Amino acid sequence: MEEQNDLGRDIDYNGSDCISIRTIRDYTPLDDRNLIIEGSGKRSYLVTLQVSTFELRSSHQMSFTSRDDWLCPYGGDEIIFGSFSRYGAGIRSISRLTKEQLEEVLIRYGKIDPGDEQDPEPREIEGAEVEELG
Repeated sequence: MEEQNDLGRDIDYNGSDCISIRTIRDYTPLDDRNLIIEGSGKRSYLVTLQVSTFELRSSHQMSFTSRDDWLCPYGGDEIIFGSFSRYGAGIRSISRLTKEQLEEVLIRYGKIDPGDEQDPEPREIEGAEVEELG
């Protein structure tokens, strides 16, 4: 249980990263206010909205309003969920995640089980020799 409380300890929850809108490939809703956006090059971002929105979990598509080609947590950029919605949700923060941080966030929000973690690569130990018997 102590390990679960440590999840996300290195994540900047007030991030001010921006995402090129053209590189956005997919998204995963975490709850009514947080989502993971996947960009090109296997980049993942934790996005926190200014307000909770039911449409985040129920929508299968999203669009954006931005003054340029970048989605940022400043400048009035918004995410619009669904094809019939006329109102967007403002962005509170965007934080780029490492592979390990992404896994921690997915565990925290119940999207994957801690048991689904991949085993780390075995490390080579220098100086160890194998003696053949025979």
